[in-house]
Amino acid sequence: MRARTLLTSLTATALVGAGVLVGLSLDSDTGGRAATSASEERTPAGGRAATSASEERASRPQPVAWQGDALTPAASCEQLLEWYVDGAEELVTPWGWSGGWPGGLLDQGGAWRTFARDGVVELQGFAAKQAPAPGNARGMTNATQSETGTNVQEAGVDEPDVAKSDGRLLARIERTGRTADLVLADVTGESVEESARIDLPDVVDPELLLVGDTVVVVGGDQEADGSPGTRILRVDVGDLDEPTLTDTLTIDGELLSARQHGTTVRWVTRTGLPDLDFARPGRRAGSQDRALERNLEAVRGTEVDDWLPQVTTYAEDGSATTERLVDCDDVALPGSPGEADGTTPGTVAVVGLDATAPLAGLAEADAVGVAIGTDLVYASLDRLYLATGGAPTGCCWLVDRAFPGGPIGGWSGTSEIHELELDGTAATYVATGEVDGTIRDRWSMDEHDGVLRVAVGPSSETGDFSSIVTMRRDGTRLEEIGRVDRIGPREDIEAVRWFGDLALVVTFRRVDPLYTVDLFDQTAPRVVGELKVPGYSAYLHPLGPHRLLGLGEGPVGGRRWGAQTSLFDLADLAAPRRLDVLDHRANTRHVAATDPRAFTWIPGQRTGLSVITRGYGARTGWLSILRLDDGTISEELVEVEHGSDVDHVRLLRLPDKRVLLVTAEEASYVEV
Repeated sequence: MRARTLLTSLTATALVGAGVLVGLSLDSDTGGRAATSASEERTPAGGRAATSASEERASRPQPVAWQGDALTPAASCEQLLEWYVDGAEELVTPWGWSGGWPGGLLDQGGAWRTFARDGVVELQGFAAKQAPAPGNARGMTNATQSETGTNVQEAGVDEPDVAKSDGRLLARIERTGRTADLVLADVTGESVEESARIDLPDVVDPELLLVGDTVVVVGGDQEADGSPGTRILRVDVGDLDEPTLTDTLTIDGELLSARQHGTTVRWVTRTGLPDLDFARPGRRAGSQDRALERNLEAVRGTEVDDWLPQVTTYAEDGSATTERLVDCDDVALPGSPGEADGTTPGTVAVVGLDATAPLAGLAEADAVGVAIGTDLVYASLDRLYLATGGAPTGCCWLVDRAFPGGPIGGWSGTSEIHELELDGTAATYVATGEVDGTIRDRWSMDEHDGVLRVAVGPSSETGDFSSIVTMRRDGTRLEEIGRVDRIGPREDIEAVRWFGDLALVVTFRRVDPLYTVDLFDQTAPRVVGELKVPGYSAYLHPLGPHRLLGLGEGPVGGRRWGAQTSLFDLADLAAPRRLDVLDHRANTRHVAATDPRAFTWIPGQRTGLSVITRGYGARTGWLSILRLDDGTISEELVEVEHGSDVDHVRLLRLPDKRVLLVTAEEASYVEV
């Protein structure tokens, strides 16, 4: 199959994010849509010249059989367009897209904005929301490092990062302004020997996966026009001295997640609200009422191509081919056709392919999609879950105070969850369920023995506390089989750690309660212990059967706060203890508190490696070498980086036990 067929499958995956589930079967080399040149003339409304469904049906991938009944394919382009428009009209204000008041909670692309402790910040989708979560094992064991050196959520599920090593080569991203290079080095000798570098054109904040002799680079698309875009590159690194860029594609959707299962690489993308020429109140548009009516007319006047994503492939000669990702009858809608479910209209897509296959083999890529407005993605070894959070993180309390009667807990206060089974490159939708409450992030979800465990915070549909809910598939529904409530009353969830029969939950308002939750009987989870200490742990790392390291923040004198490292003893789950605490300097923080990839554990040496940063603009970063001895923590600090590059410092433990320190500009071995 030609390269554009691969892009078609990838784009189809990205398109499904609006709340539609789409399955594609790529059977033959002629299964792609007829391509259109990137320079092809478009209609005034931005859509392509129409082609009848009957003319295209024979030449494009066909929907595969649906295993569930909660999602139904659109019967026509008219019905699909009506579904999009109906769901979007309530998001229109005199100022454009919004969450319900001037300034709004939704940006042009449909991305949430949320309230933080120090003001309003924008969630950075892929980078901020996809920080690795704790591993899944029966009982507490050492957390999982992938075969390429990344501290990951699940054993056997690798995640993108700015540096990867298999013990033979080191592949890392080096940024210079708005440009980036892929840098390769030989790490088999006594020193790190750079062998080659290759330009990564037009990729924003690139990260990479290392799959044998293939590097897959994923990131934002610098050339995207107005809305978030995704750019994916594949580089052959079989010859360390002469890497070759083999494939480039772009999707006009935001990258939510990328995961690697063996040689299978899987992307999840979201295509949000279209970029329309909205009016604003003022001299030209007139009053707010008039501006609102004009904006509603703009939404009602859209064409289906304004909502469906496009995919572009680039040939070796630089020419580009752009195609529609999926046609109308390839898109399925949640609930009854034509009825919006209260989520933001958009399309989330999941696509898997064998990254090591030759170009012709990429025709075996599988794509599936769900039409929901979400950015929450969690993947285990054989399942993937897409969830609506119920509300933007942190919105509930502040919105309650600042906007009485406002949308506490988002639009409904209920989180919807879609389950997909993974088999090779394929992802098949199997079930849908819902739970009252807000899902903070993917750390709050975990699958074990076919049971999904979810930690939910308060919303308009719950009490003033958090809960853990367990769910199992029954036919095509995810049904609740157990729950425990009243965790951390009047507090927010800061961290969740899952193990086979155990969950650890940290909530916070002024002190840090650490709750131990017994999950041995998943139909009857129960809180068995609680420990309250000043501060909070945002990342929890198990050190063995009974010890736990917590990285977070706490008071360091008076009202000043700084990074905090805590060592916990969980030998008695009913009475957890903090054995020791290390208070770092004021105004410092653990980078791993928001991105656990910045932490590395060296089990044989009882040593943890963390990156500590201080300051906000002109920042300094240190390597914090944390040594544990008989229940106490000691620290050695080594200054390693400055500025925004502090967030990209990585420590990679090689198979031969050596440790690589990777900064923005170089890599070297470090003695710990």
